[in-house]
Amino acid sequence: MDDLNAATGDLKNHAKQAFRKAGDQLSEQTNQLRDLVADARYNSQEYIQNNPWSSVVLAAAIGFMVGVIVARR
Repeated sequence: MDDLNAATGDLKNHAKQAFRKAGDQLSEQTNQLRDLVADARYNSQEYIQNNPWSSVVLAAAIGFMVGVIVARR
């Protein structure tokens, strides 16, 4: 019975460590994604401010393409 309790305790500790490690990795990846999105947002805003007419044309083109795709369905 003691062997079973020891094995159960070891398995429980191993599972806790695995979950903790997975949580740490997920947190790190979340932070990296957050930084990537913030950079993309900053670069987009800078591009729009420096090229307003190009941005309008690009937005219109994207809207047209989405409209064509939606109309086909």
